[in-house]
Amino acid sequence: MKKPHVRTNIDFEVTSPVIKNIFWVVLFLVLMFFVIYPLTVFKGNISPVRTQTAVQQTVYDTIDVDAFAVRSEVCINNTYSGTIVPAVTNGNKVAIGDTVADIYANEAAAQNASRLKELQNEIEYYRSIESAVGGTLQTDIDLYKSSVTKSLFSLSSSIENDELSEIYTKSRELREAITRKQIAIGTPVDVSDIITQLTNEYSALEKSVNVGSSIEAPQSGYYVNTADGYENAVDFENVKNLNFSQVESILNSEPSLVSSDNVGKIITDFNWYLVCNTTLDRLGNIKTGTTVTVTFANSPVDELKMTVVAINQSDANTPVTLILGSNIMNEDIADLRLASIKIRVEAFTGLAVDRQALRTVDGVKGVYVKVGNIAEFKKINIIYSDENIILTSAPPDERGYLELYDDIILEGTDMYDSKLLD
Repeated sequence: MKKPHVRTNIDFEVTSPVIKNIFWVVLFLVLMFFVIYPLTVFKGNISPVRTQTAVQQTVYDTIDVDAFAVRSEVCINNTYSGTIVPAVTNGNKVAIGDTVADIYANEAAAQNASRLKELQNEIEYYRSIESAVGGTLQTDIDLYKSSVTKSLFSLSSSIENDELSEIYTKSRELREAITRKQIAIGTPVDVSDIITQLTNEYSALEKSVNVGSSIEAPQSGYYVNTADGYENAVDFENVKNLNFSQVESILNSEPSLVSSDNVGKIITDFNWYLVCNTTLDRLGNIKTGTTVTVTFANSPVDELKMTVVAINQSDANTPVTLILGSNIMNEDIADLRLASIKIRVEAFTGLAVDRQALRTVDGVKGVYVKVGNIAEFKKINIIYSDENIILTSAPPDERGYLELYDDIILEGTDMYDSKLLD
């Protein structure tokens, strides 16, 4: 039996305008996806010219050495029984006979004594606030706002520089500045309850604290509450005459044993020194009497201006010993002994250029800069260079050199003057 013919194709005509519109929209989207979108992605993947703005920068040629701090120091040894508590901050100046430490019967008594000092400071602070409430204040609120800002930045600086001894005082100054501002703008401030509470705690605690004895400064100078065993490593009177081998021996020496009875030391002379070894060619223009800037690695000591007090060399074939002096003293300097330092020999200031941007065209060193959408070659006059950067300074009244804020092209192939950049 013959099977009936079955049509497998469907013929139809779209007459609805809505369906026609849908069809064209779909077709457009398909074209976007398969044709236009890949072109857009390809164009977006083309990296633009990478540039660097020419700005002024200062770099330093430095002597990097290990140094040893020499001070005139007298150890304080005192046989005691109990717990010792320093009465002054490290690096503070004391006169002969001043109390530098107190001895308490035990650790609990020492902690109570420390708390008494805190309470005393708090009571004084709140009493000053109480006086301000009843006193006459400035009417210019901006003065108080400025005081708060200044105190805040001062505290932030101390925290950033690890100046731990300054943080409590500066926190208190900030708190006081904020309170005075509140009083000035009319915010009610009543501290009488706090003063009463602190005073009662002080009175109760005072009865339980008895100082067994005190330790006095045997000489005038700067007090430090610990010894490190290097106090006698160098004859202070002979420090300016040290030579290369002596300094090498000092830098590699081990500290002496510190007495178990040690309660600190007195720095008896306001002058102190850094001794180090280097080579004659590294000194540059440095000579005796020159003031140099010294920075310290891995140390809270800020950069210091120090004077070259001696340059010692045994003969022309040996390294030189450099003796640097200062009369600045604080808690961090009083604790300084072995340090890695950088001595700034010379400063160079110019426009900074990344070394990868350097080009040589017809024997002339320079860089390409982006001017609008055009590459332009500009000469450079190198005054300093290292493995990373070049500093350049244009000779006076000469044209064609790199200028401040030029857009330096860092990388690119087939560069030439007036090249059109993508």
